Amino acid sequence: MGRAKVFSRIRIVTVAFAVTGMLAVMIPTQIVTAVPDDLASKSAEAARIAQEIDALDNQLAIAAETYDQVKVQLDEINADVDETRRQLFQIRIDLKDRRALLNNRVVYMYKNGRTSMFEVLLETSDFGDFLEQAEYVSRVTNSDADLIERIIRARESVEELEARLEEEQRAQQDLVEKAAFQKNVITQGLASRQTILDSLNEDIERLLQAELQRQQTTDQQVNEEAQETLSDLPSGGIAKTAMRYLGVVYHWAGAGPGKCPTGEHRICFDCSGLTQYVYKLFGIDIPHNAAMQFNRGTKITLKQAKPGDLVFFGMPPHHVGMYLGNDMFLHAPRTGDVVKVSRLSERSDFSGVCRFTKD
Repeated sequence: MGRAKVFSRIRIVTVAFAVTGMLAVMIPTQIVTAVPDDLASKSAEAARIAQEIDALDNQLAIAAETYDQVKVQLDEINADVDETRRQLFQIRIDLKDRRALLNNRVVYMYKNGRTSMFEVLLETSDFGDFLEQAEYVSRVTNSDADLIERIIRARESVEELEARLEEEQRAQQDLVEKAAFQKNVITQGLASRQTILDSLNEDIERLLQAELQRQQTTDQQVNEEAQETLSDLPSGGIAKTAMRYLGVVYHWAGAGPGKCPTGEHRICFDCSGLTQYVYKLFGIDIPHNAAMQFNRGTKITLKQAKPGDLVFFGMPPHHVGMYLGNDMFLHAPRTGDVVKVSRLSERSDFSGVCRFTKD
């Protein structure tokens, strides 16, 4: 019977990850702790939250893949269960039909009095005909009985297969639910951490704006103080000339007008480029490098320093500015900043003062 074909094996489902122990999801029980209202602490907290988000993103990717895998396997099991049930339904129909056919034959034989081989003999014309008829009746009866027995065995086999597949289906469904739960936990954790990070970033932006405004106010005050300090000096001096470049943008390797290494700015300076450019205006050639400038200059003490001398920072020196007097110096600080006046007392890396004279 073609339709009564029975599955020859039970498909064993393997799951790449045991979902119950799939991931150690680090979702903090306390969403966020109190953070001091200052830029450094907020930035550190934001960096920590960003790292947690990166870790959760990786966990979510693994959880999503695991969910997809167990879901695909569940779909395959469901298809097997459906096919098994279809076969079992067909087997039961075939068994019912065969039993009905056999019953009809028995009833027919009974109604027609064919209840024994003697009666078959009475209806045959000779002994050869009797043997042929008797063999036919026996073959039909035995064939029907054998066929029914095979159908019963097939039904029992498919019923056993169905029971095993249903058990596997329940187990796989449990894995799918656990994988979905794990994925949802991570997604919720990501959402909560992202909310915290967004809030921190808003605080950081607010603090940055406040710091920028404070710094601009401070810079303006220091610049005005520097101008006042230099007011008694001759207008053509080195220090007053250098003050003309207040506000010029810092750029690495910048060395003055037309000497921006990327062509991005019409005029720009880095720290040693500024001092080199101003000194060159006065006929003094110094190299475009803070350490080399320090090595070539005449060393003097800070008490001996006058406006126009160079002050250095770091050892070996990596930054240079021009002394203005009264604890102030002019310099090109860093990327994103401009030529400005700062206070020496605010630096912890002051390393010396040099004086240069025209040869």
